[in-house]
Amino acid sequence: MAEHLRLRDFDLAGVQETEHGPVIGYIQRDALKDGFVRQHLRPLTTEHLVSDATPLANLLSVMTDKEQVFVLTGERIGGIIARADFNKPPVRVYLFGLISLLEMHLSFWLRHFYEADSWQAELSDNRLARANELFRQRRLRNEEIALFDCLQFCDKRELALSKEDLRSSVGLGSKKVCRKFLREAEKLRDELAHSQYDVSGANWRETIRLVEGIEELVRKSDQLVDKKATEQAGDFQSLLWASI
Repeated sequence: MAEHLRLRDFDLAGVQETEHGPVIGYIQRDALKDGFVRQHLRPLTTEHLVSDATPLANLLSVMTDKEQVFVLTGERIGGIIARADFNKPPVRVYLFGLISLLEMHLSFWLRHFYEADSWQAELSDNRLARANELFRQRRLRNEEIALFDCLQFCDKRELALSKEDLRSSVGLGSKKVCRKFLREAEKLRDELAHSQYDVSGANWRETIRLVEGIEELVRKSDQLVDKKATEQAGDFQSLLWASI
């Protein structure tokens, strides 16, 4: 059995007494030195289990301190999830989409806190020139956009750093905290765009912490948008449409 698990690159497996029977426990490959599988059987407890209905966002947190968990389908164990599975497309798409959602919310609040085109004064001449060149190219393709839509993530980060009331409102914290958070989010997004990036690598805890921070900020931003849309129906809704 140890050799069978090694060939399939499994560190752990559930054990059944009969082919279609329930999973009665699990074994770890490294423990299978001699004897029989039953002698190395370990009991399954609730800490080893997740439901197949567990949202992906929650599953990431569950596996902060676990490398594998068993999946309950109804009352039966139907599979195993390992950290290596987080390198598969569904998780990568989720993380990339989450960071894109963060950028959308950030854009919304920048439009709200910077009146008209006042944000231009906060960017360096080089960054503003880059935005204008992209704006020119996209207009040549007959795209209906504004200059603000041509800003990069790093530009929006610098604009957020310059607005203390924005950072305070949405929970981005001090300049130091905000800079670190947004840089990490941008770095993760860029790394996810390269297929060789290992989501479950050495910085697993840092990745989970970052993802939880993004999720929390997006939730808070959603709540604030709902509140302000109720209080300032007309003007705020037009701003919301401009940010989508």
